[in-house]
Amino acid sequence: MSVDQAQMLREQAKWRSRRGLLELDIFFTRYKKRHLETLSVEELERLLALLKTDDIELWNWVSGRETCPVTEWQELIAAIRAA
Repeated sequence: MSVDQAQMLREQAKWRSRRGLLELDIFFTRYKKRHLETLSVEELERLLALLKTDDIELWNWVSGRETCPVTEWQELIAAIRAA
């Protein structure tokens, strides 16, 4: 994937990470500031897949109320939580 395609994925992630739930928006704003520019294409694709999740379900995972059932997202959720 070219640099232009990676940048396109970053732009998509910026917009999709804007959430209706304020608490999630705060987590994703911090995560984007610290990590978005350094993510690989694979990580960006994983993030975009995660961002398709409903806000309530996603909040339960990010807040630690529930464990995410998708193994490949668990590390990403931990990074979002730690940001």
